[in-house]
Amino acid sequence: MATNEVTDVTLNTYTRRPVPSLEASLIVYLAQELQAIENAVKSVIEGTIQVSDNPPDKPKKGMVRYAVSPWNPLGNGFSGLVVYNGSTWVQV
Repeated sequence: MATNEVTDVTLNTYTRRPVPSLEASLIVYLAQELQAIENAVKSVIEGTIQVSDNPPDKPKKGMVRYAVSPWNPLGNGFSGLVVYNGSTWVQV
C-alpha cells in the first residue's frame, strides 16, 4: 500500500525562490533569511513522524516513520512505527 496524500500524513518541503531585483544589501539579507527558514522547515520535516512507503535517502539517528508496504524495514512484513537507531530501523 503506497502512501496517499489524502489518507496519510505527508509533508511538503519549502524551497526558496529567487529574490527579485532589489538593493544589494537587501538581497543578501533576504537570501540569508530565506535560507534559514528553509533549513528550519527541513529539520522539522526530518524529525516529524510521517507515513512512508520507502526509506529516507539519508536516515538520521532518531528518525521515526510509520512504515507501510512496499517498504519493509524490519524484513518481516511489519507495518507500523519504526525508529532509526543510527545503523538500522527497529520497531517502536
